[in-house]
Amino acid sequence: MGKDSDVALPETFDDLDIGITLRDPETGVLLDANDQVERLYGYSRETLLEMDIERYTPPSTKFSQNEAIQRIRAAAAGDPQVFEWRVERASGELIWIRVRLNATTIEGRTFVIAEIRDITEYKARERRLRLLNRVVRHNLRNETNVLVGYADRLKSAVEEKTLQAEIETILDIATEIGTLSDSIQQIEEIAKPNATERTPTKTGELVQEVAAEIQAEYPAAELTLDVRTEVTVNADRGLFHAIKHALDNAIVHNDNQTAAVEVVVTTNSSTGQAEIRVIDTGPAIPAVEINVLNDDVEASSTYHGSGLGLWVMQWCVDSHGGELVFDENTPRGNVVRFLLPRLRSDGS
Repeated sequence: MGKDSDVALPETFDDLDIGITLRDPETGVLLDANDQVERLYGYSRETLLEMDIERYTPPSTKFSQNEAIQRIRAAAAGDPQVFEWRVERASGELIWIRVRLNATTIEGRTFVIAEIRDITEYKARERRLRLLNRVVRHNLRNETNVLVGYADRLKSAVEEKTLQAEIETILDIATEIGTLSDSIQQIEEIAKPNATERTPTKTGELVQEVAAEIQAEYPAAELTLDVRTEVTVNADRGLFHAIKHALDNAIVHNDNQTAAVEVVVTTNSSTGQAEIRVIDTGPAIPAVEINVLNDDVEASSTYHGSGLGLWVMQWCVDSHGGELVFDENTPRGNVVRFLLPRLRSDGS
């Protein structure tokens, strides 16, 4: 039963496999919730009754307490509301839910009842399909067209005896297509696990593992680790792939005599999220490579990324409920920041 109210949901609602909440139509105060809401959010019913909506809304979600109240009032006035929302569970994990708000009458009084469904897996599948359609197919088609063009040039090269350069270009393109295949496999690996299959992972230890593998592949690179704060996140193997792509890109695309990359593991001072920064001194990542990651940007023949490394990074961070940020380094280079929700063992 909620504070300042004697109204409650019927006990039979605890048997439902969807979350049900009852809210005050004017203030938005939570008056009652069924057992499924406790399972979804990871908090007890008593704790939820004392919490504002913003308390379990992650910082990266553009959804405020005020907007929630406006939706509740609209539903109470007879305008049903349906929307998607990201929730930060007591453990620090983030899930996607779909909320349906409707007015209901109990003992002659109007309240707002919410139906809450977990759509995390649906959102993951949706984004994966969109990614494969918008980028993978386009890149493969583009690379194949270039390959066909070079095959025509190869015919002329046979006559002019300039085969070497043309063959090397074809091999480069074939390698890029192979890399796309590897990235697709990694994306599939990232997308399969659900939150319960992830494990508590120390960011510092994970970065050290990735760095050791990268250093073995690029022994001439100068790789520096700075673990300022050891933070635990709930992660799967996808986070390893994402960080490795960031380090690999920073080294491979560095045009200095020696590729120097620094990795900083810390806590973001503004949001409290776990933060992993990959800092390099190479050429800036082209805006076209970054902008195409946005859902509202179409990949066209003149506006697309050259590979899927950044997509793997973006997909991984999204699936973990985090944020991928690209900044410029001073005086030259890039700062790629992974912001991830911390795993809280105390459920606070």
